[in-house]
Amino acid sequence: MQVFLGDMELNTSEKPDYVQHGGGQHLAINEFPGGNVSVQFFGSKYREIAWSGWIEGEDAYDRMIQIGKMRQKGEPIVFKTEKYSCNVVIKEYLPDHRTNNFIPFSITLQKLIGPSKKREEFDMVEKISERLLEVAKTDGDKEQKNKGYTIQHGDTLSKIALKFYGNANAYDKLYQDNRDVLKKGPHMIDPGQRLVIRI
Repeated sequence: MQVFLGDMELNTSEKPDYVQHGGGQHLAINEFPGGNVSVQFFGSKYREIAWSGWIEGEDAYDRMIQIGKMRQKGEPIVFKTEKYSCNVVIKEYLPDHRTNNFIPFSITLQKLIGPSKKREEFDMVEKISERLLEVAKTDGDKEQKNKGYTIQHGDTLSKIALKFYGNANAYDKLYQDNRDVLKKGPHMIDPGQRLVIRI
């Protein structure tokens, strides 16, 4: 029987002799006076897959580390035989490192049944969150770049444009950005009017 744990094919001494199937139910059972019983079903629960074996050979230590890394990540992996396949996480992995060429171990896999969050979905959420933060930062930067200016005696839009944009001919941009304030036109401005300067 071929057995795979993630991308790793298990050797003869590493494979389980059998695979546990079946399981129970998640039930809430309430008993009432008179013998009435209320049972609420919250889904199935499944037996763990557990076995003991040993890793042997020149690459035993490296294989022990490879399984250990799968456990440390805590991510769903596929447990697969010739007839059976399911998503699992390594609940417990206990190697006894005595020599580099012969390492006894026990392992317990928790089955994942039903829709599970894949790593790609988590990555997508993280990317969306990062993008939203970038957009918020960009909007914040734009708000900081938008300055205000109160018109003083002797000001013209050309002078103000020269001051903020370095170009007196940019007065029309000032006017277009402030049409709600400069209702008399670009050449009729009054001291005290507040302009928005969009950089």
